[in-house]
Amino acid sequence: MIEDQNWAKNKNQRIIGADEVGRGSLAGPIVGAAVKLEFHHLDLLGDVKDSKKLSPKKREEIYERVKENRIEYSISECSNLHIDQNGISVSNKEVLFNSINKLYQKSDKVYVDHFKIDKFGSISLVRGEDNSYSIALASIIAKVYRDNLMVDFGSKYPQYLFEKNKGYGTREHLNMIQKYGVCDIHRLSFNLGPTQQPQR
Repeated sequence: MIEDQNWAKNKNQRIIGADEVGRGSLAGPIVGAAVKLEFHHLDLLGDVKDSKKLSPKKREEIYERVKENRIEYSISECSNLHIDQNGISVSNKEVLFNSINKLYQKSDKVYVDHFKIDKFGSISLVRGEDNSYSIALASIIAKVYRDNLMVDFGSKYPQYLFEKNKGYGTREHLNMIQKYGVCDIHRLSFNLGPTQQPQR
């Protein structure tokens, strides 16, 4: 992991990793998270990996561990309206930048999954969740936070089953859009097929 390489040289190095979730979703916000790790956190990271490779229960467990051990993290989101107005790429950069900016201090090392952020001296890592504990943790935190938001939206808009599909373009979700039209949290700039006026 990139943290191991850094700490082998300098155990005082603080490392920030950032990732986002919800880029490809048809509804809801895009969410970014950043996590700052220090060498003494290493013993807490043995089961940390890409959020997509963990069960929802395991992601929640790791998120709770982060909070219990007061590991610094931050979350940023851009709504579907912001995405429609500014585009998904701009919104993606915003949530990553804002989440890092809340944590960053001079001399911190910053790693971002795939995306290039032109500040903080950040380094873009290919397959960052597999090569960085901090990026993997950021992906877990962002995923847990966004999934919980979508579960809440599922209660408000039960016909779309957001608690199940989290806003992604499953066949079931697309069928519901065709049947009921879009609601307030759908991204109208995405290709949603035949739509009706937003349901409130």
